[in-house]
Amino acid sequence: MSSRTIYRLCIWLPILVPAAVILVADALELRLANGVIWEVLAYSLLYGGLPYSVLAMWATWWVGRHPEREIRRLMFRAPLLMAAIFLPLALVVGFAVGAPGPFAAVAALGSLIILPLGYAYVGLAVLLRRGLGPQQVT
Repeated sequence: MSSRTIYRLCIWLPILVPAAVILVADALELRLANGVIWEVLAYSLLYGGLPYSVLAMWATWWVGRHPEREIRRLMFRAPLLMAAIFLPLALVVGFAVGAPGPFAAVAALGSLIILPLGYAYVGLAVLLRRGLGPQQVT
């Protein structure tokens, strides 16, 4: 598998993993509230799925036009980029619906969750690239 294909797949992990968790939990009739990790994954899809999907579409296109060194650089910045997109977007939505307080809380909590969760996906991407991709040229 080419490194670009692996990176393109990894870009979509923040959508695919929570969706799979929700589907498996539903099939096994498990309550997601039984564990904080499952809940965080489910809510990450609910709150961050749409803004992340836009970012992921752009990144999927971008990967095809850049060398691996630049792809890796963007990969390590991606959680920061997502937080920078999510925070103002949540605040704008809050003001648009006339409820800035609750949406400010969503923006703050979401930004705090995005970073560790995002870097967990980056770590998974690094492992998948190492395990599935061609040998890296340094």
